[in-house]
Amino acid sequence: MDKILIAASTHWDREWYRTFQEFQIRLCGLMNRLITLLEQDEEFLCYTFDGQSVVLEDYLEIYPENRGRIEKLAAEGRLVFGPLYNLPDEFLSGGEALIRNFLLGDEVCRSVGGRLNAGYVPDNFGHLSQLPQILNGVGIDTAFFFRGVDRTEYKEKEFWWESPDGSRVLCEYMILGYWSLKSWGKMGKTAAEHFYDAYRTLKESSRLNTFLLINGSDHLYQDPDFTAMVRDVKETFPELDIRNGSIADYAEMAKEAAGDCRGLRTVRGELRDFRYGPDPTAVTSCRGRIKRLLFAVQSQVERYAEPLAVLASACGDGFDYPGGLFGKIWRNISISLGHDGISGCSTDEVMDDIKSYLTHAFQSSSRISEAAMEELTGREEYGQASGDESYLAVFNPHPFAYTGMTEQTVHLEKAGGWKDFVLYGDNGEEIPYEILELSDEVITREYLYNSKEKVPRTCVKILFPVKDIPALSIRYFRIQKSRLLEKRCQEFYVRRQPSGAKIENQRFSVTVNEDASINVQDKKNGKIYRGLNSFVDRGEAGDEYQHVSPLLDEHVLARLTGVSVIHNSPLSQKLKITAELNIPDRADRGFLKRSAEYRVCRIVTLVCLTEGTDRVEFTVQIDNPCPDHILFARFPVTLKNPAEYSNTGFEETERTGERKDFAPELKSTQSLLNPMRGYAGLRGKRESSSQGTAAECDGSFHVMGKGLYEYHTKKNGETVDFYITLLRSTSYLFHGLPASWLDGQESTTPVVETKGAMELGETTVEYAVLFDEENPAREAEKYLYPLYGTDIPHLPADRGAGGSFLSFDNENILLSALKKHRTMDGTVVRFYNRSSHEEELVIRTGREIGECRACSLLEELEGEVKHTADTITCTVPGNKIITLYIAWR
Repeated sequence: MDKILIAASTHWDREWYRTFQEFQIRLCGLMNRLITLLEQDEEFLCYTFDGQSVVLEDYLEIYPENRGRIEKLAAEGRLVFGPLYNLPDEFLSGGEALIRNFLLGDEVCRSVGGRLNAGYVPDNFGHLSQLPQILNGVGIDTAFFFRGVDRTEYKEKEFWWESPDGSRVLCEYMILGYWSLKSWGKMGKTAAEHFYDAYRTLKESSRLNTFLLINGSDHLYQDPDFTAMVRDVKETFPELDIRNGSIADYAEMAKEAAGDCRGLRTVRGELRDFRYGPDPTAVTSCRGRIKRLLFAVQSQVERYAEPLAVLASACGDGFDYPGGLFGKIWRNISISLGHDGISGCSTDEVMDDIKSYLTHAFQSSSRISEAAMEELTGREEYGQASGDESYLAVFNPHPFAYTGMTEQTVHLEKAGGWKDFVLYGDNGEEIPYEILELSDEVITREYLYNSKEKVPRTCVKILFPVKDIPALSIRYFRIQKSRLLEKRCQEFYVRRQPSGAKIENQRFSVTVNEDASINVQDKKNGKIYRGLNSFVDRGEAGDEYQHVSPLLDEHVLARLTGVSVIHNSPLSQKLKITAELNIPDRADRGFLKRSAEYRVCRIVTLVCLTEGTDRVEFTVQIDNPCPDHILFARFPVTLKNPAEYSNTGFEETERTGERKDFAPELKSTQSLLNPMRGYAGLRGKRESSSQGTAAECDGSFHVMGKGLYEYHTKKNGETVDFYITLLRSTSYLFHGLPASWLDGQESTTPVVETKGAMELGETTVEYAVLFDEENPAREAEKYLYPLYGTDIPHLPADRGAGGSFLSFDNENILLSALKKHRTMDGTVVRFYNRSSHEEELVIRTGREIGECRACSLLEELEGEVKHTADTITCTVPGNKIITLYIAWR
């Protein structure tokens, strides 16, 4: 007998085409009626609140008096929230933020007595390949969703989904969406007719003969006739086993059936096929300014504030780990990561709120970083201690020793007496530096017990080399007053250099082309890479969700308008390249073609080489004059049969670049756009010559982007062009291309004009490229998360943070989190294996270890881990995420 579970739910976008404040009013109305309905109708077994729990906080903020009623229903299993805090965009969140989302969801659900024990992620814009491992890590072995599955290949709605490490979940692909019984009995059909049509459609795709139907949809109140309609269909179809209940109830039903079913398909990898309906892949580039703010916030929290707070609370006596503040920060981040939030698929008013959440998180985490550094460096009451010397304290946020260039800002107080300075290392050696910028400011300095004061100072941004700064430690540099020695030396060097549109360092030589692209000669292998970083502008006829080309598109290429060398020192050289694109000023209203009127889009590119580094860095300033276009930077790559990949969440996801034919039975075409997080690239074979004989060797090309989340590739003759999206300008939240889903229902997404998504005015993006780099992850870490510095008037008496707090000995193991345990006094260290092979890892610590335990992603303690007083040894399976708990002596 076929088993059908009818679940009641709603899909709740906290903010979308209305603001949170507006939707909160509707939420309160829904919850008030729902609580009363559940209390009065005992046949109504369970209501599932959309896989999230932030709604509970939002409701109780207004109706705290109803907490007891909710707790009673939750204890009875009749009102279920979670397991997430907020339904996120997984690719924009990244792995660590996704785990924190589950942690917050678990905390909120525990506060009322339980959570949904199923991986209900109904409306996310595709799914990370590592989601099964993350779900297993929070105690969940099922997943429910309706986006991302290739309907031409996978016909069954049930399948096993496996992560790269082998973790797996039983999946229910909700072919009819999370609204299969939306407006049940109210769409021109009786309740029985509507039910049977949905059941019959799902029957064609079922291997397990279990069926989940959901009464609900976006922001809908619960129909009070729900149980009456359930009774109706049970009486009408006695041959079917029909019941109402929770999505977790259905999960248990499906798992039982799967245990008796042989040959259930196993799917591996990310789920990002959207050809059945509107294609949301362009959310990774919509409203790019918000994306870059997200990158800054997550970097500050994950790589600086939390690790520094751990070090300060462990090494100092006066610093308490601010767990409550971090909870608030992660709430703001998780709310902003809502799938219609950070994706940019909302109104301008909502996006202003998203920016506010992220800005607040950045402000709090930045101040925590500063306060922790103050504690670690002993910077207490200043008085008037500034004399002819001060110190620069520099923190290495990586679990490996850092060697390379660093940019830091030195603040010279009483600057009238500081015409110049000399920089010394901690062994007294003089360190060369280059002055990049000079400015003056007046700050307000605060004291614990004395009145605040205004302090004028000169800000000097400098570039200098560092060597072997220990992992997760602080190194000190002495700044000694001098008399124009460094400035004179730098000026004399600059004056001696020949003039030409070329820069070079020990690895590369860079020249400029007439289309404002560059040629890079690689001195390591003799190769010349031509036409890199050319700009291509195309029309945008889509909306905030989807990139659609006008049928009569016009591709616009840049032309060079100027070149200058603006930095030229032994430490760094920088080219300034100016270019123009004459682009149509909009798409026509029918989105057939681009306008016949044109405006000039001006682009200034700064190309930088620094001594001792193996990357070419770009800072691109775009002055966008008009909407409805998308701007790419193009890199021709001369590799044979390359495989493309990108870092996503806890994995470097490989993709074939295959282009699938249009399938008329589906509702959309294949997207060319792919997500990236931090870095992406191509790997293949490159021609080389050995003793005059042509041969092939391994080659690669990688792009690292700060807050850039989208790339794509295209074949171009014998080469492959790698494109990174710099700017996407669109005019609408949604405008109906295409207009329907597989079930034939018209999309109900509102048509709203969004001026903020046009991205008019100035935009700055930063990225860098690597060639033939075996471990791009290590280089990306160094580029994306630079050393963090602060200046202090004197050395601390106790330099306990000068030694490494914690270090890894394996380059394939990447740090994800260093934080305090959610309820205990110890430290949580999370890391993962970027390779598909098993790796051995030795972790060395600067403090004595009392206890080391493995723990779940919810930080529940598990088995003991082998360790000595200062060393932890573990085997890390391929692509595995590991979380450890360390208690210190």
